Amino acid sequence: MSESPPRSHPISPHALAPAVAAVVSALSSGRLMRGSRWKPEQLSRCLLDEPAPATLEALLARLYAAPAYGKGGVFGDETSAFALVRLATHLFGAPSRTATVQGDLVVSNHREGAMRSPFFIPGHLNVSGKLDVDEGAWLLCTGDVRVGGAIVDYEPGSVIAVGGSLSTARMSTMGAVVVGGGLVVEDTLLAWRNDYRLVVEGTLRAQLLVAWDHVVDALQEESVQLDPNTDGAVLRQHLRDEVLPGGPDATDFDVEEADRLIRENESLRRGGGLS
Repeated sequence: MSESPPRSHPISPHALAPAVAAVVSALSSGRLMRGSRWKPEQLSRCLLDEPAPATLEALLARLYAAPAYGKGGVFGDETSAFALVRLATHLFGAPSRTATVQGDLVVSNHREGAMRSPFFIPGHLNVSGKLDVDEGAWLLCTGDVRVGGAIVDYEPGSVIAVGGSLSTARMSTMGAVVVGGGLVVEDTLLAWRNDYRLVVEGTLRAQLLVAWDHVVDALQEESVQLDPNTDGAVLRQHLRDEVLPGGPDATDFDVEEADRLIRENESLRRGGGLS
C-alpha cells in the first residue's frame, strides 16, 4: 500500500458519548437500522460499553471479537461495523488520504499473505485487482472504495462497511455489505444466500443485478434485475447458458456456477466476458 494513514486514533473520553449519540441518531433515519435486528438504544450501549476504549482501533477489536447476537451489551455485525465507520468520520473528520493496492487485496485470518482482519482504512481505498473478503473477515473504510476487478465475499460472518461510495467491475456477495454512498457495478452484481444483507444508502447502479434469495436494499436501483420469480425466457435473454441448466422456459439458475464465474472475473451477462 502507498500513503497509508496512521494506524492509531486516540478517542477522547469526553468526545465519545456525544459522538455516538450523533452517529446513532443519523443512522436511525437510514436504511441500515430499518432492516437491523438492533434498536438505536442497543447500538448506543454497544458502542459505549465499559471500559471506554482508548482508541478507535480498540473499539473495533472489541466489536469484531463479539458474537453477532451480542454478549455483555456488545455485538459484532454489519450494523456495529458501519456505525464505527461513521463514528470515525464524526470524531476525526472526513477522509483525506488514499491507500492504494497494486493487484489483488485479500482480507483473511486464514490465508497466507492476506491482510489480517479486521482491516480498517481511515481514508479512501483503491485496489487495481480483485477485493476478496474471506469468511468471518471485516473490511471497513471511511471513504470511497474503488476496485478494478471483482469484489467477492463469503459467509458466515464477512462484513464490508464503506462510508463513501463503492465501485467495482463485478461483485458476488453472500455476506454483509453496507455502503454509505452509492454502489456502482460496471457489469454484474450477484447477491445470493439469505443470511445477510446488501444495504446501499444511496443509488445502486449495475448493468445486471441478480438477487437470489438475498436482501438488497437501496435508496434507488438502476439496473436490469433478476430474481427467483423472473420468467425463464427473461433469464435466457440476459444470462449466459452456463448458469441456466434447464430447458428454454425453465427457471433453473445455477447460482454456484454464477458465483464461480464472477470469482474468475467473468460476466454472467449473455454476450459478456472477461473485463
